[in-house]
Amino acid sequence: MVDLTVSPQETVRVLNLPFKIPKSLRGLLDGFKWAIHKKNQSAVMIVDGRSGMGKTTLSFQCGAYMSEGFSLDNVHFTPESFLQALSVAKKGQTIIFDEAMLLSSRAALSSINRMIVVAMSMIRSKNLFIIFNVNSIFDLDRNLALSRADLLLHCYGDSLTDKGKFLAFFKGIDGRDRIKELYIRGKKLYSYGEPKANFFTTFSGYFALDEKEYEEKKQEGVNNFLKGTSGDTPTRFKKQRNDCLRIIHSIKGLTLRELEEFLAQNGLRISYSSLSRVITQSKQD
Repeated sequence: MVDLTVSPQETVRVLNLPFKIPKSLRGLLDGFKWAIHKKNQSAVMIVDGRSGMGKTTLSFQCGAYMSEGFSLDNVHFTPESFLQALSVAKKGQTIIFDEAMLLSSRAALSSINRMIVVAMSMIRSKNLFIIFNVNSIFDLDRNLALSRADLLLHCYGDSLTDKGKFLAFFKGIDGRDRIKELYIRGKKLYSYGEPKANFFTTFSGYFALDEKEYEEKKQEGVNNFLKGTSGDTPTRFKKQRNDCLRIIHSIKGLTLRELEEFLAQNGLRISYSSLSRVITQSKQD
């Protein structure tokens, strides 16, 4: 059996956390932590569920468990902020993309999904723990859901006051990739009934960060987003796309031809001439 201990100091740190991660989930997170620190891998988790079911609470507990020094600086509400955080992140950090911006419109969701596809290539080489906090996995780009997500935690409850429960889906020792199966079978009706989850359990209501500061930061992000939507929406999303392209070009050091090919491989077809205009403009700004 593989020893998933990262270090004695890390073991002591998590034991002293003011909340307890459910044992079944703790085993998965320990495996991710070992893969990140010992095998130079990254891990991607999706936490979904309707508003009020505890997604933020659970994702913050996981972030604090995974990474020493986890704070609100690791939580992001816009694609630009998220991608910038990826570009400067250090090995072992947890970075969370919060759901707030995904609630705005289908156009916003489409734009965010395009940037998430590009972000996947950055995640592979950074040895990070990434959490996408969203309303539903079925809203996400299929490449993330089918090929890159290592764990889905679906928070649920029978009423607005019934929360603190989740279903866990992942590729188990039986070889079944339950995230992929769920996405394919459930997308039409947004159903989480088939396949059955690997396990289900409860989690505590402990909020691992300052809740007031979180709400203030989230509201600031929402306000900034709403200001941006007051103008021409297509223009705004085009600017988001261009900002993303500049970040990727700068980080990966690709030629324009290589960037064009890289984007095409990830489902984004943008011509060489368009890329040239975007990058040239960025150098002039």
